[in-house]
Amino acid sequence: MVMVEEIITKSGVELMAERRELDGQVEVSLRIKNKIKCLLHWGLSRHARAPWHIPPQALWPEGTRAFGGTAVQTPFSGRNREGQIVIRLEHTPDFSVIAFCLFFPEENRWDNNHGKNYYIDLRKPKERFPEAPGVADLADKIIEKEMSRNSWTLMHRFNLCYELLDKVRNNVEGLALIFVWLRFSAIRQLDWQRNYNTQPRELSHAMDRLTLKLADRYANELREQEFIRLILTTMGRGGEGQRIRDEVLNIMHRHHIKEVSGHFLEEWHQKLHNNTTPDDIVICEAYLQFLRSDGNLDLFYKRLEQDSVTKKRLQSYERPIRSHPDFIPHLKEALIPDFEHFLGILKAVHSGTDLGTAIHAVRYLFDAEMHGLMDFIWRHRDGREVPVCTLVEKITKARRLLAGRFKEDPNKVRDLLFLDLSLEDFLRVVVERNLHLKQTRDQLVELIAMALENLCLSNDDDEMSHCLRHWDRLSKTPRLGKEWSLQAKAVLDRLGRGLGALIDHYYKLLQPKAELLGRAFHADTWTITLFSEEVVRGRPAFALSMLLRQLDPILRKSAELGHWQVVSPGRGTGQVEVVATLKSIQGKGFARPTIIIADEVAGDEEIPEGVTAVITADATDIVSHVAIRARNAEVLFATCYDPEIIGQLKLLSGHSLKLSVNASGDVMFEEGPAEMIDISPRILPVLAPVPRPGFTAYAVPASDFNEKNLGGKSNNLRRLQGKLPEWIGLPTSVALPFGVFESVLAEENNKEIAERYEERARRVDEDAQKMKSELLGELRKSILTLKAPDELVSSLHKVMEEAELPWSTNWDDAWMCIKRVWSSKWNERAYLSRR
Repeated sequence: MVMVEEIITKSGVELMAERRELDGQVEVSLRIKNKIKCLLHWGLSRHARAPWHIPPQALWPEGTRAFGGTAVQTPFSGRNREGQIVIRLEHTPDFSVIAFCLFFPEENRWDNNHGKNYYIDLRKPKERFPEAPGVADLADKIIEKEMSRNSWTLMHRFNLCYELLDKVRNNVEGLALIFVWLRFSAIRQLDWQRNYNTQPRELSHAMDRLTLKLADRYANELREQEFIRLILTTMGRGGEGQRIRDEVLNIMHRHHIKEVSGHFLEEWHQKLHNNTTPDDIVICEAYLQFLRSDGNLDLFYKRLEQDSVTKKRLQSYERPIRSHPDFIPHLKEALIPDFEHFLGILKAVHSGTDLGTAIHAVRYLFDAEMHGLMDFIWRHRDGREVPVCTLVEKITKARRLLAGRFKEDPNKVRDLLFLDLSLEDFLRVVVERNLHLKQTRDQLVELIAMALENLCLSNDDDEMSHCLRHWDRLSKTPRLGKEWSLQAKAVLDRLGRGLGALIDHYYKLLQPKAELLGRAFHADTWTITLFSEEVVRGRPAFALSMLLRQLDPILRKSAELGHWQVVSPGRGTGQVEVVATLKSIQGKGFARPTIIIADEVAGDEEIPEGVTAVITADATDIVSHVAIRARNAEVLFATCYDPEIIGQLKLLSGHSLKLSVNASGDVMFEEGPAEMIDISPRILPVLAPVPRPGFTAYAVPASDFNEKNLGGKSNNLRRLQGKLPEWIGLPTSVALPFGVFESVLAEENNKEIAERYEERARRVDEDAQKMKSELLGELRKSILTLKAPDELVSSLHKVMEEAELPWSTNWDDAWMCIKRVWSSKWNERAYLSRR
């Protein structure tokens, strides 16, 4: 299999990376498209963030020389074809990526992706999806069919999808891959026609049976519903495709338009006759705009380009459209209604989630109430003369009525689903087009309630459902004073975390598949990079997040929370440096006192040497690693929720500032000369050795939590008992105290594991100045193989039962989670922190 990827570097260099399997080896060919003299500075790595390793010298391309102990440099020249480097490597589990950057010797300049470097993935699909049975084989099949030179059309793609669905029953990973594939098709990154003519009725039949199959699965497979909804957004309903072919001829005959080559309507007619696609909707809308504007060609082509149907694309069809449309004044008034009707036929086949088409297709299932709701929504679809809350309320009510009807026969379920999807998308549009309006607090509270309900109607998510119930209860109480605002802010924060988890869920499921398929499809780089982000932006979750952002400052003000959350108090003096992420300056030291303004803080970073303060617009968990490190090092660390203040601070980049926290908890800043302070490496005070606590029990209830058997977080939970308002619930807790890990490790049936563990721990400590990723990984793996003593299981079960906590129905999963916590002691960040 050949995988091709286009890489455009930050300095504008265009590289084509071609990866192919060759007699047990992997061959990577890197070709530079620009005529630029530069060197490939490269090495091998386990993964994108792991250390580099120098490749074996026998595998170096001609002209390669060593550079330090971890990398080599190869020129884009030599006996190989000008501008090309070929690297052949043996397949090995030790390395999965080629890591590289570019060096320009004549300019003494580096291009290293702003410190992130560039990577070429060496893994096969099966190695990329080890935990998703069947997905790699599915990816191979899709890539083979899509990238062959054989005949191919939308009909073939939908027929292949129909077959592959049987291989991914109750397989979310497989359905996610199918969605990624079909979305690349929907955004025109795959051929819609290649060496084959498809009659409209054949294409509509392929869509018809595929959408019916998906509807049947939606009604009967709860786990599949999330991705079946997404898959349906990438295709039309199908239906009566023959009407496309018949109606365009009827229009031409009705108005005596001759079927003569060299004219727009005849060329479009030939294209429709042989291969109708969703492009025809755009062409029809552009032609209608052309007619209404008395033949304005600029408007015609502008409308086409809005949906990426360029002149070049028109001419690329196997039945090309090369001619401009002709304007015949006396036919204008007759042609407009005819092509409006024809547009409806095109949308009925190609655009299942078009609101008007979806409403019309499902009218036969409406009762009087639903007819009224749909009439109202359609009449006010442009949002005029009706408050946004009223329109959103009608959409929500309609979707609530639809939700109970997804157990009917597949024909009905399909029509109901397409309507539900069109209403879901319309709700997002309604919210987003009104974001510029200054909504009141009460309006935002109501909109958030309805947007959240719509999200729950689309996604079966327990956390979102809990938030909805809490928000509904809260919205029914008097919205007065500080106490109500504090409660509302608490729910808002929980909602924000829930949305973050939902976005992460999509990213983890979709982005690896988008990168694999996108590169294999030679898709535009931006479509790969932004794939998951664009999917999320098109979902109701994004509209909800925008509403939360509008209400947040209102609640902060009424709850008297101010614009700042000070995570680590203190004073900061130094020169301002603005960065996109705190992670981008990891490992960097500053020679003079520095104040960092960062857009994003992940939470697991270290504070660089020389930094006296970190200000971010990103909400940061107060118990995150970076927050703890900031407090320990007495570095001022704060989040600012006011975009204007953040903007002011960014404008002071390169200036010297003094920061301090006033009595009300706001960060004050003034410009002036930075005081020279000692920025030598921070040395923590040497503390007397703390005796290691011994084993006392396998499990303890919250009433027995104390400083001798548990750490600070557990004891803080105990201290909170009886001190919280009634509206804040304190979780019921039990814990595995100090010494349990060591006791388990000392068990007889873990003897061999303990010996391996102790040997590796000694080897890591022997040379603590070197990062030993392999050893750390082996330590973590050895902990994950530990066997649980029977007494641990029974003790934990008893303590949880007494605390009225449910016992896990899957002990193996629970035990693995416990071991993962223990093994985290040996992740790289924890190891470096201890060192």
